[in-house]
Amino acid sequence: MEYKKYTKSEFLKILKEDGILFVNTNLGNKYIIKKDDIADFIVLEANRTGHTVEITCFMPGISGPVITTFGWFLNKANSVFREKIINRLVLLQTTDKKPKNVKVFDTDVFYNMLENKEIDNDIENYDELYQKYEQGQ
Repeated sequence: MEYKKYTKSEFLKILKEDGILFVNTNLGNKYIIKKDDIADFIVLEANRTGHTVEITCFMPGISGPVITTFGWFLNKANSVFREKIINRLVLLQTTDKKPKNVKVFDTDVFYNMLENKEIDNDIENYDELYQKYEQGQ
């Protein structure tokens, strides 16, 4: 399964308005996804890999992972972020509801954008998008 990719302009909008997650899998895959897509992404990856995938998710400015999974089950989760995603994740796990298609952004393109100063290390809306998760560590 190949994920569709965000364009740079789509990514910049998400970066400013919705927030992102850096996602690493034990299969060597690295993605950047929209923060609100994590429950769907967990289920899609679990289904794609026969529930053997381990996922680790990071947020900008938050030390350590905010979520780790085994298959589609949460292993460890930032308590504030867990509350935000748990209802959607359980719905996808326990009903016939299908996960929505998730798009990703290429991490290499992201780091090139940082190098070329197309984006800044400082996130304009950091307080609004991420600060509340600092408490849930």
